[in-house]
Amino acid sequence: MTPWPGRIFCDTSFFFACLEPRDQNHSPALLWLKASQQHKSAFLTTWDILSETVTLLRRKSGYRIALKFVEEIIPSLRLVPTDESVRQEALTVFKRFATDKKLSFCDCVSCVALSTDLDPIPTATFDVHFKSLGLPVLPLI
Repeated sequence: MTPWPGRIFCDTSFFFACLEPRDQNHSPALLWLKASQQHKSAFLTTWDILSETVTLLRRKSGYRIALKFVEEIIPSLRLVPTDESVRQEALTVFKRFATDKKLSFCDCVSCVALSTDLDPIPTATFDVHFKSLGLPVLPLI
């Protein structure tokens, strides 16, 4: 069995599943969270994902859950910088792959960040696009 990673990139789908009990991936997300806490893994993400997560939580789970994410979760995360060069490369990824993969621009930014600065750390995600782009994803436990 592969050892649990010390650094994990976190996607919106992971954050949402952790905080929304009605999400179909709530239980697996909590297992990932527990394993990460036991191994003292660092959680990394981007401002793009934080923006997407806060918006999704606000719309689907309500203000209190979104505020909990803002006040309790965001301060514990390591933010990966995404400058103009990352955004420009993300546009290239979008043009190349989004015709058949239905990628969000946020997914494209994540892809660039993961394949340049963070290679090869796995992503905590339930979004099939990460795997389809050849990015490593945490295995279900």
